Amino acid sequence: MASAFSSSDQAAIDRTADVSADDVKPTVGCSELEFKYEVKRAIAWICENRFKKVALQFPDEMLVDSVNVTLALQASVLAELFILGDTSYGSCCVDEAAAEHILADAIIHFGHSCLSMPSRLPVLFVFGRSPCSLEGLLRGLQNVFPDPDARIVVLFDTQYDHCSCDIFTKISALFRNAICSELVIPSMQQELKDNSRGIKAITKCSRRIYLAEDTSLADYSVLFIGPENRTLTNIVLTFNNCACYSYNPSTRKTRQESLAVNQQLMRRYYLIEKAKDANIVGILVGTLGVKNYLSAIGHLKKLIRNAGKKPYTLVTGKLNVAKLANFQEVDVYVLVACPENTLLDSKEFFRPIVTPLELELALNPSRKWSQVFSASFNDILPGGELYLELTEQSSQPKHDVSLITGKIRSLGIEDNTKDEGSTAHGALVAKEATVAVPGLHIAAAGADLHRRTPRSPPSGEQTSNQTKQQHAAPHVSASLCP
Repeated sequence: MASAFSSSDQAAIDRTADVSADDVKPTVGCSELEFKYEVKRAIAWICENRFKKVALQFPDEMLVDSVNVTLALQASVLAELFILGDTSYGSCCVDEAAAEHILADAIIHFGHSCLSMPSRLPVLFVFGRSPCSLEGLLRGLQNVFPDPDARIVVLFDTQYDHCSCDIFTKISALFRNAICSELVIPSMQQELKDNSRGIKAITKCSRRIYLAEDTSLADYSVLFIGPENRTLTNIVLTFNNCACYSYNPSTRKTRQESLAVNQQLMRRYYLIEKAKDANIVGILVGTLGVKNYLSAIGHLKKLIRNAGKKPYTLVTGKLNVAKLANFQEVDVYVLVACPENTLLDSKEFFRPIVTPLELELALNPSRKWSQVFSASFNDILPGGELYLELTEQSSQPKHDVSLITGKIRSLGIEDNTKDEGSTAHGALVAKEATVAVPGLHIAAAGADLHRRTPRSPPSGEQTSNQTKQQHAAPHVSASLCP
């Protein structure tokens, strides 16, 4: 019996659908189902840990096989199985929020994964095994790397991890200095190789790479085995000091990535300047399951307040242009999400969206601009690879000139107690005797509400509304809570 979760409504959670094998036409054969979805491994994991309720999370492209997989699992386990038909955020992340609605003990995550560490529930990752044809790979590599001594780091998308050893064996036969990376799978213990043999480990983009002590990543070219997706974009931006190539097993083509890294980095620098100009920063919660996301939000709040700006935390689910256009008071957003969903193209949005590292570059005086890039918010937290202690701002804020507007801006907390525009705590600022804004927020979202023009009533209602306003007390308008 499989239960379809569609909303937070209790009736929807309790609704069940009885499905038998005769009702479902399989899209794949039994042997292919076992190979692709690793049914036996999932059954063994559920039985060994004696889970009672297990949520099965499928991406959209795998939902067509979700019933067949559930029936195959249910035939061998006693646990209740629930199919998560949709995700709260990106499908690459473990949806712990949806699983907790049904009080699940564990989650089996199927399909592509960003490999972010979950925060609460035990998770089994089943990437989905896709066949990898090497017909065009070896020929393409010989055209790109004519030197057999070329240094190459081979990275794999999650769906091709099952055949990574076979692929690398053929690559290393042509290039003796090739290095194979390994996935850093959350909750899976992976032993580091012995450093006494002159090997050092580097972890980037949830891939662990072992380099010789006398070499660095800049000495290597990067080869990614997988389709064009957000993982590839993240790798190209993170390994921006290396020449990046990719092989798509579906098209059987090898190519050098044409993404202009310098142009992309300049685009990111432009967003950093926009963050410096902002007065109100919206913290977008793009995940409720990635480990340390609450610590990241707290770190960003401290960073924003230390720079004399106003932070607002917004939980909006999956982002789109219409949702964020409702918050006209916000000048710039910072997205707290997994590394792949953080890389959001904000050109169509009403306000720009930056990554946590970019906001640090804008507001933390201790951090200087460089070509080092990371989309993971864990890197800027204490203990992270890029963590820098936040320098407290002095009572006198620093001033500089905006490279975008050409105006003078300040960075730091400024004493405005004697400013004529400020009022005492709890005072109200009247607007046309109809709308009042708390004086406490006059420098933040309340200022924008104060500038807005109230909606004009229809002609038939104007007289009655004016009469009511003469006898009614001024209305207080609520603003966003910092």
